[in-house]
Amino acid sequence: MDGNWEKLDSQLRALLGGMLEPGEELLGCLTATARKTFSATPYAIGVTPARLIMVPVDRRFAAKGPVISIRPGDIQKTSVDGFGGGLAHFLTADLGDIRLDTADQTYKLMALGGGMDQLITGTAQRDGKQAFLEFLHRARHPTG
Repeated sequence: MDGNWEKLDSQLRALLGGMLEPGEELLGCLTATARKTFSATPYAIGVTPARLIMVPVDRRFAAKGPVISIRPGDIQKTSVDGFGGGLAHFLTADLGDIRLDTADQTYKLMALGGGMDQLITGTAQRDGKQAFLEFLHRARHPTG
């Protein structure tokens, strides 16, 4: 299974790498599913030092919609639901949501990459998830 996730990581890096601004570095990437009441949208998410790049993707992980760029100042609220154990617990948990609010959109994301699901997803997804959560933490706590 790990080989499939390595292939997916290469696909994600190729897709998201083409969306980087000159001189911008891709710190990590992951896949996550945004859930709404009666639908779910898979996203490829790239993490850079200055922004998140979110792209809706199809089942083959090709771009399926417009690129969403979220900078730290765009983020109004975040939460991580890891069953009460805080960020460290969430990074190792199998379940939980990542919620991200901007002025015009709320994302409720589910991403694999911790605990037992790491056996399936491999290290690239786990590292991308960690980079994503660290970006959100820095955006909400810029001096801490």
